[in-house]
Amino acid sequence: MALDLDLATMRRLGYQVTDLVAEHLASLRDQPAFATRSREEAMRPLDLAPPEDGTEFDAILGELQRDVFPFAAREPHPGFVAYVPSCPTFPAVLGDWIATGYNFFAGVWPVAAGPNALELVVLEWFRRWLGMPEGAGGLLTSGGSQATLTALIAARHRIVEEEPARIARLTVYVSDQAHSSVIRAAWMAGLSRAHVRLIPSDAGFRMDSRELARVIAADRAAGLTPMAVVASAATTNTGAVDPLAAIADVCAREEVWLHIDAAYGGFAILTDYGRRAFAGIERADSVTLDPHKWLFVPFECGGLLAREPARLRDAFHIMPEYLQDVAGHEQINFADYGEQLTRYSRALKVWLSVRYFGVAAIRQAIERGMAVARHFESLARSRANVEVMSPAQFGVVCFRVHPPGVSDPRELDRLNESVLARVVQRGRYFISSTRLRDVYALRICVLGYRTNEADMSGVLEEVDAALAQVSP
Repeated sequence: MALDLDLATMRRLGYQVTDLVAEHLASLRDQPAFATRSREEAMRPLDLAPPEDGTEFDAILGELQRDVFPFAAREPHPGFVAYVPSCPTFPAVLGDWIATGYNFFAGVWPVAAGPNALELVVLEWFRRWLGMPEGAGGLLTSGGSQATLTALIAARHRIVEEEPARIARLTVYVSDQAHSSVIRAAWMAGLSRAHVRLIPSDAGFRMDSRELARVIAADRAAGLTPMAVVASAATTNTGAVDPLAAIADVCAREEVWLHIDAAYGGFAILTDYGRRAFAGIERADSVTLDPHKWLFVPFECGGLLAREPARLRDAFHIMPEYLQDVAGHEQINFADYGEQLTRYSRALKVWLSVRYFGVAAIRQAIERGMAVARHFESLARSRANVEVMSPAQFGVVCFRVHPPGVSDPRELDRLNESVLARVVQRGRYFISSTRLRDVYALRICVLGYRTNEADMSGVLEEVDAALAQVSP
């Protein structure tokens, strides 16, 4: 079989895939939100030996539809309200397909001037939305984890370039509600695990800025070097927003790099509510964003904005002999701003979706998600057997079943674990759990634009039914 297919064959295969994806998305409500298999069950029907000869495309698609596709959570499903879901628009999916089909190499400017210009446009949109100063910039990444790691490496480089031994004295400060990727990024940047300081959060799960200032001062007195503070603009656990302006004041006074993790919530700044809640984000040295969350594009698409992009270039720029042909260009080589040389054009899916729908439609979808979460909170508070643990914030609500008369913490944990297992097993809705102050809680996160108020009633109906089955 020739690897170079003719036009008619490419069209036929492409239309089959287009129909498959479109039919999947159009029928989501008829499918379960979640289904899984054990590793043994999932591997059993798959042939581990690569075929010596080719296979008909119809047979390949049939195998995927039978043995692979059904056994996964459906992130764009209206009932997927676990973790932080991704719900891409169809134009964004097409943008991803175009970028992959053209196979743009977006690492250096000369070989992808057009696609890289789109990335600069998208980054400029982000800069304006966040209110960061002119000249701020960065790059698109695989996700928030890579963006935060890139920022902390730049912050580290600023301090240790002239005195590498100082790395042993560096400290980073994060809330006890920070995303796990933030702590992992500090480890990967070479900091001692003992020097990643967890700053306690207040009753609203927000970083205590006064305690932050105290810990930084104590570390300086002990001969350590405060490197960076990572604040959250909508935590994954509860949607809480750290006091960004107060933390920015501490960082300015102490001359410490301020990074803000706005991975899932950041694009809510397009709304009035988000703009008020994120006051101070424009003062950050760097910000993590995830378009594959609340900007409705497919995985993988994160983003990093830096107040001084030159700090990124200082940390990552390298010019081997085999890249000498791209040296000296005044245009931006994105490979100089992060870890990837070979990188594809993530900008196209963002640009295409925003251009197709416009910012107003995206703003309305974000506002709608927050309103649906508030509706869930209202419904939950009206039930005698449900306790709201954390109110609706940026789409997140934490709650638990708490039947009257049941007060033993271990019994409440057991009840909620059993309720979660039964709701998820049913497959109609996919919810998750967390712990708040060491209390087991159920959690929903409404980001998808397909999820509505009726789904919120449905989640609580499933919870009620599960509770009836497991109550003592």
